[in-house]
Amino acid sequence: MDRESLTVTERRIWDAFTTGRRVDLTGEEDRRVRAELLTFLLLGGVPDHDGERSALRITGAMITGDWKLAYVDVAAPISLRQCVFKRPMYFSGTRFRRISLDNCVFPGFIASNAVVEGGMRLRGVRSTGTIRLIGARIEGALTLSGAELTAPDYTVDATRIQIGSDVYARHGFHSTGEIRIDHAEIGGSLRWEGATLSNPGGRVLDARGIRVVSEVRFRNGFTADGRVDLRGAQIGGEFSADDAVLDGVPESLTLGSVTAREFILSARQPPAGAVDLSHARVEVLRDDPASWPASLSLNGLTYGALSGTATVADRLRWLQRDSPDFPPQVYSQLAAVYRATGRDDDARTVALAGEQHRRRTLRPAGRIWGLLQDGTVGYGYRPVRAVAWLGVLLAIGTLVFAQWRPRPAEAPKAPEFHAAAYAADLLFPVIDLGQQSTYLPQGWTAWFAYFLIGAGLLLATTAVAGAARRLQRG
Repeated sequence: MDRESLTVTERRIWDAFTTGRRVDLTGEEDRRVRAELLTFLLLGGVPDHDGERSALRITGAMITGDWKLAYVDVAAPISLRQCVFKRPMYFSGTRFRRISLDNCVFPGFIASNAVVEGGMRLRGVRSTGTIRLIGARIEGALTLSGAELTAPDYTVDATRIQIGSDVYARHGFHSTGEIRIDHAEIGGSLRWEGATLSNPGGRVLDARGIRVVSEVRFRNGFTADGRVDLRGAQIGGEFSADDAVLDGVPESLTLGSVTAREFILSARQPPAGAVDLSHARVEVLRDDPASWPASLSLNGLTYGALSGTATVADRLRWLQRDSPDFPPQVYSQLAAVYRATGRDDDARTVALAGEQHRRRTLRPAGRIWGLLQDGTVGYGYRPVRAVAWLGVLLAIGTLVFAQWRPRPAEAPKAPEFHAAAYAADLLFPVIDLGQQSTYLPQGWTAWFAYFLIGAGLLLATTAVAGAARRLQRG
């Protein structure tokens, strides 16, 4: 390609390239530039001026033809603004210093396995085709803020991409298909503040198995009409869905097996679909009861601390949003966190609720036995009930044995009979008032005495164990 074969507009770009000056074609009568010229310039077709550095900087151009730079090394930085491309760009395997396509319009951008030594900026672009970055490596940041992506299938396909800094998809970013960044490695944060993702009935974001050094933020009005999937993600900082709208159905948010330092769920409204936190591991769980979905998967979720306004009653309703089958781990995990923070009463409340939930899954005989345990001793977590029942049985025993006195075992040696002392002797296994050993019940009262002995053993043991736990805690 020689300079004389170029149009006036293309000559301006030729001349400006060698010195790195920007050419602004906004409002020009002829804005057409052949992609062939851009390829020629970037592959060293024109030598640099002494002391100057080449750069491709164009505003407002209409790029015609195929722009292909496959598996080459491009030394000059690229900065295009408000340019319109008639055909997709093909940059697979190419090495760039820096590339910026601010507010450009194109039908696709393919840069799989490309390497960008600086950042890649696609701010405010409009793409009707897929932005394909499979296996690419960007040593700086990837900026998609303000972009409008309307590809019919995947709007972004960036499986296994490596990004040295942050990913920005903020300030009006809009996608109407699925974004794939699964198994990506991100050296900074993943930020989607104010973004809108739409793919009704499907996934809006596939971020399974990603590794993020810092934070993942779906905040400040982030809206997703479709499932956000981060299963198996490793997040070094916080995951935040604060002031978000999650409208995906049947699932809104999938965080199974995620690890994060802090998890924040304080959505603008309850998610429309289920939220999966099964087997996730977080240090701090911070959420708002007003943003809990109707369906939660919590089995295997582990957390070191809870933060927020939720009471123990709220937390029990939170657990009950899980599977109707009895998941013992969710109750033991919550009880353990309460116990570790000195909230022993709340821990017992949770443990009791777990037993009551378990009872609903048993056969009729097991349910009856469970009701008996719950009503008498609260499965051992309500020792006050045991004390109350001991008092009731002591009063009944006193009345029964005052009316139907037992006979003395050895009449001449028997002490004076006291109905209350006799009932207490039967009920309390660790005391001996000299009544039980010297008086023998007769007929049906013998069976009643055996009942008092068994009930006293169970109830007194429960009461003593509860008192011991309180003393130990103190």
